[in-house]
Amino acid sequence: MALYQLKSSFAGGELSPSMYGRTDIAKYDSGAAVLRNFLVLRYGGAANRPGFKFIAQTYNNKKAVLIPFVYSADQNYNVEITAGRCRFYKDGDIVKYDNGTPYSIENFFEDKDLENPAKIKYTQSADVLFIVHPEHSPMTLTRYGELDWRFEKMDITGGPFDDAFNLRKASDKVDISASAVSGDVTITATSNIFSQNDVGSLLAITQFIPTDYKKAVPNSSGSNLQVDVLPKSSVYIESFGFWDGNFSLEKYDTASEKWTNIRTQSGNRSQNYNFTEENASESIVSYRVTSTEFNTGVWSGENEKQRGYITIQSIGGDYTGYVLITEYISSSVVKGKVKKQLASTSSTKDFSFAAWNGEKGYPAAAGFYEDRLVFAGSKGMPQTFWTSKIGDYYNFGVNIPLLDEDAVTGTLNGGQMNGIKAIIAFGEMILLTSGGEYKVSGGGKPLTGSNILSQPQEYRGVSDVNPVTVGSRIVYVQQQGNIIRDLAYSYDVDKYTGDDLNLLAAHLFEGHKIISMTYQQIPNSIIWCVRDDGLLLGLTYLKEQDIYAWHQHTIANGRFVNVCSISGKTEDVLYAVIERDGKYYVEIMSNRDKSTNVKDQFFVDSGITYEGEPTDEISGLEHLEGYTVAILADGNVLPQQTVENGKVLLGNKYKKVHVGLPIDAEIKTLPIDFTAQDGTYLSRKKRIATVTLLLKDSRGGLFGMKENELNEFKWRSNEAYGEPISLQTGKFKVTIKSATYDETQQIIIKQPDPLPMTVLSLIPEIEG
Repeated sequence: MALYQLKSSFAGGELSPSMYGRTDIAKYDSGAAVLRNFLVLRYGGAANRPGFKFIAQTYNNKKAVLIPFVYSADQNYNVEITAGRCRFYKDGDIVKYDNGTPYSIENFFEDKDLENPAKIKYTQSADVLFIVHPEHSPMTLTRYGELDWRFEKMDITGGPFDDAFNLRKASDKVDISASAVSGDVTITATSNIFSQNDVGSLLAITQFIPTDYKKAVPNSSGSNLQVDVLPKSSVYIESFGFWDGNFSLEKYDTASEKWTNIRTQSGNRSQNYNFTEENASESIVSYRVTSTEFNTGVWSGENEKQRGYITIQSIGGDYTGYVLITEYISSSVVKGKVKKQLASTSSTKDFSFAAWNGEKGYPAAAGFYEDRLVFAGSKGMPQTFWTSKIGDYYNFGVNIPLLDEDAVTGTLNGGQMNGIKAIIAFGEMILLTSGGEYKVSGGGKPLTGSNILSQPQEYRGVSDVNPVTVGSRIVYVQQQGNIIRDLAYSYDVDKYTGDDLNLLAAHLFEGHKIISMTYQQIPNSIIWCVRDDGLLLGLTYLKEQDIYAWHQHTIANGRFVNVCSISGKTEDVLYAVIERDGKYYVEIMSNRDKSTNVKDQFFVDSGITYEGEPTDEISGLEHLEGYTVAILADGNVLPQQTVENGKVLLGNKYKKVHVGLPIDAEIKTLPIDFTAQDGTYLSRKKRIATVTLLLKDSRGGLFGMKENELNEFKWRSNEAYGEPISLQTGKFKVTIKSATYDETQQIIIKQPDPLPMTVLSLIPEIEG
């Protein structure tokens, strides 16, 4: 008596051989022994992956990393970063000048920086990409136009600063002074405190400005009624006595180098006025009172003390200015450019060096939280994070006294000095370190310098590879590089926690590390991971449906180096850097064309498409010189050929031709098992004579039980003579000619042709 066992999906993905005995778990029924170049669809079926289209060789044939630049759903790019150069990809092609030459700009990276490209981290705000690397000062990549991109050192206008030097050197009583309060200056110290590593970093100089009070009859120049006002402080103006005419309050605009009028006050001889004006800027601002019509002669001959006058007053306090060190002269003298006006040229002991420089290192992670740009994890301060001011992403400074919108500096309270590797913003700021995961917040309020609350969540640790977010979950590579985990808030335990996602497919990771990861949300919610040996692993991940299915993908004669997904017109598109025989290429995965016209199907790698007047020759294949390629011409599979002189000859003329490396796709089921009244049949001999498959939009392919005895699918055809067989959908019952009785029965389905195949389910007929 035959048993018909339904295998309804492949949503369990490829399972490790260690799981072959776990027939008791649900994943066994939906799992597979091999899913190579087949990807698991979001609804559970398995489809052979579409091919990768060739775009271009990388700049100077150098190793490259791809970074997404997403301005909006319909304005996005992939940025190719190689040592010293950036190029740009859009809509599946490289951005070019009108003459066809690829557009490129310089960057600051060196060959050694690309040895571990995962250390290049980034975050984006509108047209600006903020980029960090532990060996480089933070950088920006800004788009001004399609052919106008600029890669620059980030112009940080303030902070962050490290007070540790001053604390260590307090007993030395070091004094420093500047030669001027603005412009280009020379900074002189009374001790040897400077080094070459300080060049390019900010120096904060704090001095006390005393209260200033002026009393006079205003004149036209305002020279006798002028004061300097500290940031976030106010100037106070009051009139006294008897006068008529008017006076004006003006402030100096450093940008235009002109005095601008704030307000003008008229008098009527007997009434007086007082008002204040706040200096809302970040720097000292000069204010003055001027007048050409201030008349005090109305009481001539009477009490002189009743003649009118004006007072102007500013309140004193500490003030900090910034100097960008531009040149190292000696250990006690440097030159610089004032970025924020200094208080005076007098000496002071109150100064701070930048938190980052060539010796202490630079941030290793970047992100945004509550409208603040956040950097974290330098070599010298691995567990420290620094935020910008709210809405001012280039300013990491603070005011005196401290304001809520000021920059925030915090250090995680972990016992080990594990560096921060990634920043993810949800309701809280999640900081992922090499030793654990932390939640940082303002304790239910917006984050400020006075309410930082950091709480450890788990102690797993992350690698350098940038995590991805899938809905409300974070998916990351664990510190050792060979375990993929997710992280999400759990109400049960009131913290962020997660699972090991590759436990059931451990064989795909043993002895290897993940070096690149990206998330392609549409159409199938797949997390793509590049293994250190060049294998591409896919994880179809829909946690709410309990789907996390692994599948592996190879590319003929090559290896994957880096992957990056960005939004396309109808679905997300996957770009990849592929290395083949020491050469590096950028390619894009074709989508599974919604058209069922077999002529449109693209299932070759490093491929190109010709469409136009009928031709019997396809050129432009120099990148595949000497390789054997597969050919689909007007929907017909032609014999494979070897590329010679960058071209192949077709024999006949065709209008639409896809040419590229063949893709060997395979599904192999887990050992077939079922339970009878007297127990399992896993260890008993059985035979599978026929299999019924539910296929969708498929053609071509092989099936069987043994690798060397596979049979072709026989596709019924009603097409007219000369027309290719169309894609077919439905149930197909096939007979396995090589079927024999054996304890282990595994069904093999292969697709060696450049054609689509989607297996939704299969039903083996089992004879016990």
